[in-house]
Amino acid sequence: MSASKNRPRWDELPGYVRRLVEGVIDGQVVAAENCPGGFSPGFASRLTLADGRRAFAKAVDGDAWPSQLMMYRDEARVAAQLPPGIPAPCFLGSMDDGRWVVLAFECVDGREPARPWSHADLGRVVAAVGAMTAALTPSPIVVPRDQPRIGGWAMLAHDGLLAARLAGFSSWAADHLSLLAELEDVGLAAARAGDSLVHFDALPHNVLLTADSVLFVDWPHARLGAPCIDMVMVLASAAADGIDPEPVLATQPLASQAAPRQLTAVLAALTGFWLAGAVEDVPPGLEPIVAAKRALARGGLGWLRQRLSEPVEDPEPRRDGRVQLDCDDEPDARVGAG
Repeated sequence: MSASKNRPRWDELPGYVRRLVEGVIDGQVVAAENCPGGFSPGFASRLTLADGRRAFAKAVDGDAWPSQLMMYRDEARVAAQLPPGIPAPCFLGSMDDGRWVVLAFECVDGREPARPWSHADLGRVVAAVGAMTAALTPSPIVVPRDQPRIGGWAMLAHDGLLAARLAGFSSWAADHLSLLAELEDVGLAAARAGDSLVHFDALPHNVLLTADSVLFVDWPHARLGAPCIDMVMVLASAAADGIDPEPVLATQPLASQAAPRQLTAVLAALTGFWLAGAVEDVPPGLEPIVAAKRALARGGLGWLRQRLSEPVEDPEPRRDGRVQLDCDDEPDARVGAG
């Protein structure tokens, strides 16, 4: 279940927060439709104004959700910089009173891609990611080069508790942590060497499909990085839904532009991040984010082993509801890793 099911509704917001929202969108709200997608526990709604205009607004209470507060502030900074022509909803403005952060965007009548992925939706989104990456290389805005949302194998290797939890997800991964950490080092270096503006969360819940366009929402994690990162993320989510990413990747210019080992290493680093998040403890209310990372980790690990010439079986759910990634046949993990 998405955390959005427990999001506050318009009439549940404190009165002064509703006034903050109306100040940002410059109008009186007469109707509000809560948005079902995404994972943030904050307010997120399509608003209709007294003059007939519509807007999308989101807001978070930093006292209740301190881990989310900085992401909203980061998103406001990035959204204010995105130039026209970027495939993202137009930014209308933000307000930050020290506790609540409010952001507003144009209201887009779109839908998230079908899940499990359909080949039609995947083809549209992959093509859009390729075009967006080309347009955002080099980055047209100033964003940090640090990349906190990639890498995790090294941390898992040095934390006994998390490593033990990892073994419950994938005995193969637990048995080959040193290899994965080495591959991750290559991936981190490759990811940080690029000058593209990377969304860094280009996953289905952050994509809106309209009749004639593909838009990417929620840019708080935007960073400078390698042009392959967003594409790898999309295709890993497709792998989690049982789609072989390789034929899709082969249709994209990126496949010939990126060195195969570097692309594999970036995938390893991203998979490490998702797996680390899947076994870490999180504050109550954010469990859906962990579930999403488990699914991505399943897809990333399966695709990674495919690229390393490793056979993979379909994962089965465990009794406790976690995804079991174990594979009975576990040949030497170094096959194909060179």
